[in-house]
Amino acid sequence: MTTATEPACLQLALADYPGMNPFVLDWMNGKVDALLPRHAGGEGGRRPDEGAVSTELVTALIESNKHWGLFVRDEVERWARGEAPAIIGGQQVGFAGGPLYTLAKIATLLKLKKQHYPNATIFFWLATEDHDFDEAATLSIPVANKQLDLMHIAVSHAVDSKTMVGPQVVPEPLIADLLAQLGIARPAWLREGITFRDSFAELIAQVFAGEKIVLVDALLPELRRAGATLFHQIAKRADEVQNALAARSSALAKAGYLPQVVPRDGEGYTLFFRIDEHGNRDVINPPYDIGDPTTISTSALTRPLLQDFVFRPAIFVGGPAEVAYYVQIAPLHDLLGVPLPRVALRGHALVAPKRVTRAFQRYHLEPRDVFRNADEILAEREPESVARVRKLTEEGKRELLARIAEIADIALPAEHALARAVNRSIGHLEYHFKKLSERAIKGLARKNRERWLAVRELVATLYPDRHVQDRVVGWIPFFCQYDRQLIERMIDEIEPDAPVCRVIAL
Repeated sequence: MTTATEPACLQLALADYPGMNPFVLDWMNGKVDALLPRHAGGEGGRRPDEGAVSTELVTALIESNKHWGLFVRDEVERWARGEAPAIIGGQQVGFAGGPLYTLAKIATLLKLKKQHYPNATIFFWLATEDHDFDEAATLSIPVANKQLDLMHIAVSHAVDSKTMVGPQVVPEPLIADLLAQLGIARPAWLREGITFRDSFAELIAQVFAGEKIVLVDALLPELRRAGATLFHQIAKRADEVQNALAARSSALAKAGYLPQVVPRDGEGYTLFFRIDEHGNRDVINPPYDIGDPTTISTSALTRPLLQDFVFRPAIFVGGPAEVAYYVQIAPLHDLLGVPLPRVALRGHALVAPKRVTRAFQRYHLEPRDVFRNADEILAEREPESVARVRKLTEEGKRELLARIAEIADIALPAEHALARAVNRSIGHLEYHFKKLSERAIKGLARKNRERWLAVRELVATLYPDRHVQDRVVGWIPFFCQYDRQLIERMIDEIEPDAPVCRVIAL
């Protein structure tokens, strides 16, 4: 059921959110605890027999964050001494901060700390080792025009590349296109020669100035040295790991869910990549020779294990896909002796200017209505007229087809070739009757042009190109317009680990 929490914020059920992972919906409702416990874990911290966090990792975290303008010595040291639990999330280092859900993840971490873990240290994992350049170098932003389009700012490699994105320099054409669209001066986080890693990290440091967030570069050598014991254990028990993953994927399939990660054709699941001297990632095939741990890059299935092994988080915050990773790897935590954190779904939130969201109240719309086009929404407001149009269309079509049948009965004995022409005519007429009905109904929806334009803009803002806004639309234009208001409202309104999506009016 859709409810209003306050005039400037509405919400809808995640069950009404297009494309939501079916497993996640059932998990949120406590229906699949046997596969992934809903509220298990949550303690965090290291056992006394595990030893202290390495000094070199502590130093590397402090210094790398200082480089980005984040001064988090106290937070890192308190965590390292076991005085503060870790709560953690992460994201690919997409151009200009990536889609809106990046903000939603960080807002969820901050809200959880405020509400439940006031002493916690927040870590945000930067997936700098990802080699999907085209995804990282693409940003979709709204364009104010009559079509209410999204503009896709992007560059791509001419050939498929295995080079990690984080250390690569942000291309100048990408920066120039964004600055032209936003109409802003060139900021430091887009200076010439800056890498995707540093650009993303400096932007987050600027936007969340004053918040104590520890950014974790996945390519820190000290981080991967801290995970060496885990790497060797996975390599040594690779057959058990593969069997556990296969068994869990089979259990998911039997329960009616699609595993998030599938094995390579004729091979097992990817566990590790090797980073070469050029920054390329190549799959390591069994038998696994770990060698220098600083050359190891984790896969989608082993990255959470490294994160949980090194940071021992009380809570991991992730999106639907990341929750789905955890249900696949949950058996590996027991197998490898890595504590499973409590897994929490990131909050879901969409944003729009107040002048746009006023259409909800003015035209008596529910938030879930925006996941259709404006004509469909408004046609429902004209039920009697729409029903009349459809009735007249069907009556007219039946009457005309009856007359055609009479003509055929008279003429066919004299002209057998007429049968093909009659069949063609019937097909054309049925098509044109259908189009006539559709156009009439669309006309009914648009007869109040002010109403139609307002609803069309609402849909285009929250469900652009038939994609939910938070998945595809970059947040940077909203930040340029609303500044700290955007961040404060996101933190205030986000609902961590809840089966709802908020619609925030700015």
